[in-house]
Amino acid sequence: MTEATFAKWLDDYLRPQEQRSAERIKELFAADGVYWWGPFYEARHGVNAIYEHHRNALAHQTDLKYDYEILAVTDQSGIARFHLSLNELIEGEPTEYDGIFLVHLNQDNKCTLFQEWYHSRMRE
Repeated sequence: MTEATFAKWLDDYLRPQEQRSAERIKELFAADGVYWWGPFYEARHGVNAIYEHHRNALAHQTDLKYDYEILAVTDQSGIARFHLSLNELIEGEPTEYDGIFLVHLNQDNKCTLFQEWYHSRMRE
């Protein structure tokens, strides 16, 4: 993976979410991809489960704005720091996130493993 390849994948992953569209997820993850969203939650296995996870989250989130900074890239993986702010329609849920993505891509640039660690808070 190159930094340009990783940046394109991140843009393809994050920008549709800002538009509240989870459809692109199906194109970005391998059929047997794994999505870990924090160390204390159960992983989503398979592209359909990953898609449903994102579709459900976006159903109660608006005004998403992502920024990211690529920290490192290897042949198979990339690490990026991200910041997300959003309007959460479920009361008491976080409205800001800051964390790290670790993304493994296969030879077709499909994500086989996505790991996310973050800290969240309510925007004041």
